[in-house]
Amino acid sequence: MGKTYVWDHKIQYYETDQMQIAHHSNYIRWFEEARTAAMEEAGLGYEEMEAAGVISPVVSVSAKYHKMSRFPETLRIAVEIADYNGARMRLCYRVTEKTSGELRCTGESEHCYLDESHRLISLKRSKPEIHAILDAMK
Repeated sequence: MGKTYVWDHKIQYYETDQMQIAHHSNYIRWFEEARTAAMEEAGLGYEEMEAAGVISPVVSVSAKYHKMSRFPETLRIAVEIADYNGARMRLCYRVTEKTSGELRCTGESEHCYLDESHRLISLKRSKPEIHAILDAMK
């Protein structure tokens, strides 16, 4: 696995049910927020990628829930690039409660790269400057 990027999220009341338990769908959003922050920290935000004509859709996403999270806890989402080959990227996520370190959720997402015409591309060949940043993240 590669470098670990960390992003913290304080659970908001609106993200919970009547028992103040965070709804499971929020973890997928939090994965995306952590991934976006990691990309920005590495110097390659989605705005820069899209300005360069690269789109990176989610191909698949999964989450395994270990324990409930509740309002008003703060969660720490660690994200790492598990695999990257220039055409696809797979990331792993680990969500823990910030203070205790207790594991709450693990997950993965897989992404590909498209040009502006929505055709699959290899960043190694078509965008070597973007490829270099992603390759350095792993």
